[in-house]
Amino acid sequence: MPQAGSSTKFNWIAAKAAKAAGPSAPGSKTVPEPKSPDCLLGLSFVFTGELSSFSRDEAVDLAKRNGGRVTLQPSSKTSYVVLGDNAGPSKLTAIKKHGLKTLSEDEFLALIGSRVGPGGPGGAQLDDKTRKKMEKEKEAIKAAAKALENREKEKEKEKEKQGGREGKGKAGGGATPDLGSQLWTTRYAPQTLKEICGNKGQVEKLQQWLHDWSSSLKSGFKKPGKSGMNIFRAVLISGPPGIGKTTSAHLCAKLEGFTPIELNASDVRSKKLVESGMNINNTSLDGWMGGKEATNALGITITDKTCLIMDEVDGMSAGDRGGVGALNALIKKTKIPIICIANDAGAQKLKPIKNNTFNLPFKRPDASAVRSRILTIIFKERMKIPANVVDQLIAGSQSDIRQVLNMLSTWRLSSNTMTFDEGKELAKMNEKNTILTPFDVTNKMLGPYMFSHTARERLGDKMEMYFHDHSFVPLFIQENYLKTEPAKIRDLSGPQKTLKHLELMDKAASSISEADLVDALIHGSEQHWSLMPLHAVCSTVRPASFLYGGGMGWGGANQMAFPQWLGQNSKQGKLNRQLGEVQAHMRLKVSGDKTEIRQSYLPALFPCIVKPLVDDGSSAVDQVIERMDEYYLSREDWDTIVELGVDQNKDEVVLKKISAATKTAFTKKYNAGEHPIPFYKAMDLGKAPKKLAGGPAPDLEEAFDVDDEIPDASDDEAKKGEEDGIGADKLISASKPKKAKTTTTMMRAGSSKQPRGKVKPKR
Repeated sequence: MPQAGSSTKFNWIAAKAAKAAGPSAPGSKTVPEPKSPDCLLGLSFVFTGELSSFSRDEAVDLAKRNGGRVTLQPSSKTSYVVLGDNAGPSKLTAIKKHGLKTLSEDEFLALIGSRVGPGGPGGAQLDDKTRKKMEKEKEAIKAAAKALENREKEKEKEKEKQGGREGKGKAGGGATPDLGSQLWTTRYAPQTLKEICGNKGQVEKLQQWLHDWSSSLKSGFKKPGKSGMNIFRAVLISGPPGIGKTTSAHLCAKLEGFTPIELNASDVRSKKLVESGMNINNTSLDGWMGGKEATNALGITITDKTCLIMDEVDGMSAGDRGGVGALNALIKKTKIPIICIANDAGAQKLKPIKNNTFNLPFKRPDASAVRSRILTIIFKERMKIPANVVDQLIAGSQSDIRQVLNMLSTWRLSSNTMTFDEGKELAKMNEKNTILTPFDVTNKMLGPYMFSHTARERLGDKMEMYFHDHSFVPLFIQENYLKTEPAKIRDLSGPQKTLKHLELMDKAASSISEADLVDALIHGSEQHWSLMPLHAVCSTVRPASFLYGGGMGWGGANQMAFPQWLGQNSKQGKLNRQLGEVQAHMRLKVSGDKTEIRQSYLPALFPCIVKPLVDDGSSAVDQVIERMDEYYLSREDWDTIVELGVDQNKDEVVLKKISAATKTAFTKKYNAGEHPIPFYKAMDLGKAPKKLAGGPAPDLEEAFDVDDEIPDASDDEAKKGEEDGIGADKLISASKPKKAKTTTTMMRAGSSKQPRGKVKPKR
């Protein structure tokens, strides 16, 4: 065992890479047949370092399968610490501090094969403290199961009484559904605060806020209270699904005497319906304001003891347009408590609401709290499932109580028992799939574990990684597959290692090339989308299988890079368009297409229109412009030719050799002169586009002057105007115009001439 107080600095990077690479001799040691299914029951284990035959996950599963408990850090309650190579220094220090017993890999396997659990004949005896703790847990489970049975019996009696009253005088009255036919999530929903798993402190805060609502309303929400919540008219509960947010809200509201009204994602929550449904701008609340009951536009009775629960607020979609804004306005004026529930409190659409609500985050409950509740329901349903199997289901569902109950209710239809392997498979089938980014997928695919000897991922699981983002993942693999330290050459050295590395790189590159051919068939004219699985194998799975190992994110020096192909592809499209313009301009002088222009003409033109500016500077400007005019090239075409240069003529190299004064003189000289162009455009001729009608009316005061002489219309024009008018049409009878009232204008005495100036017309 390594010494705890050693002065040598521990290499964390090497330890992480060794852990990810897996055991050095996988499968070299067999697992003995345990003498009893619970041979490790009552024992607590901590694993540190790397075992030679088992990976860390396999060793942990082995301990849990046989009834043992596994923790991450050693303490005084730890029974054994299983040591491997490169053990962590902090755990070695804890072993020395608490005087813990240590086991090697072989001793751990021998313990499984030799120890008999407490449940077997002549089995190991548990210490008094552990035995009393287990007995206490069993008694608590039995008592909780008995309370559930009594509650269901009382409900059955109440339903029978109600059915008898409603059935009088009615043949075949409506029967109430049996409790046995209900979903387990409804049947075993918490009825008291003690039955809620986890988040006890947050639930108590919510209940206290509802309890103080009447006093907060009277004070105008100006007294914060002990928790600081009483200045808010609404609370925002956030957290992952299935941990009891909605149940806690309903339960707290009922316990404080409120009537909960719930609107969730199945209801339309647009602005109009939120306003009308909650009567934010409706006079129908007059009765409620006076202390009486009032019914809103949705037919829901609203009283002073009503609590509005807006579930899945972050799920308001396009059908709920304006609903968030209307809800925010409702929160500012509400006279009843509002509880908003969301999975993601950081959602962009919740920004208006967060400023006016108290944020109450809920966390995933501890596995021990969920285990106790699940074991109570299992005992009540008379199922025989060990605690370690329940732990597998809880871990697979990420402490989602609702999902665990659904899995158990489905399993109960076919069996009353469940083994460790069956529980693990069921959890694997129902585990929550997380959305991985291309960075995460690349890190996993090229990491040292995915293709190791102890990896449990099958080909379908590896192909599924590709479908997380089938357009980006192949690009990330192609960009980063050469940055790994392959695990297949870890034990080699010298020229043999280099040769093997080159061979692996060749195979990976060939697979990526084949993937490009498959991609052309998928996205080509024929669109063979059925080849997507083949493309997944060729572009992602096969290259990673050759070069997996340490590297990016696994202790290597190289960092993961974003695909440069995206930028290069965009640049290629831009240069292709610019090359087309150059070819169009030169077509009066040459007869080549774009490919010939690129490969033959531009390299020949480069010494004539670019090289002189590098060698001779400003003195060569006239010569360059003259040669450009011969081929109808513009100033933009010159930039394109420079950008298309390669090797020693690359744009970055050439532009550095041309001085700023030369560039300025060249641009000024070209813009000052006239140049031939092969074709004309409206913009080239300086024609401004025609403006559409409908602009602002001209100012008549500025448009006309009194002194402007308006010529009289000729007789022909007047006659033509009369013919075009409706008065000349015999079939149309026009009414005679009424005589206008004459007005006289008093002129200043002695003024014989109207003053010069502008006359403002009447409007």
